[in-house]
Amino acid sequence: MLLIGSFAPIDLNVPRIASPAALLATWVTDRVGLTRYVDGTPPVTDDQPRIEYATWVRPKEITRVLPRLFALRTAPPFQGADEAFRAAVADERDRLWRFYGAGLHAYNGERELWAREMKRVMIEEGGNPYYRWFVGGGLQ
Repeated sequence: MLLIGSFAPIDLNVPRIASPAALLATWVTDRVGLTRYVDGTPPVTDDQPRIEYATWVRPKEITRVLPRLFALRTAPPFQGADEAFRAAVADERDRLWRFYGAGLHAYNGERELWAREMKRVMIEEGGNPYYRWFVGGGLQ
């Protein structure tokens, strides 16, 4: 995961975004949630590049980090969104988080749970090149 923040609030003006439902489905939390998540964490700097080698040093770190991010989920602060759009974002978000959950099953060695969840993801979103790549179908 990569955290992106801003010193000023970011307005999510739905009509101005090219692919709003898919983009906003990646929203995790607001400034309060990010502050709570990174509380006490030193920044990544050139002389302290903590993320470059993290997967080598802590190969299953995602199994600790991802559930913490799940717990912080909040709704995106929509502007100019009707109920149909909100429902579309919720559907996209459910699939994305189901994909992430399947990944946790894989990291934890829970092959049957991973297979069941990925099958569901692929039925719902089989045209997504990112998901296809993860199941060995390539990016095409």
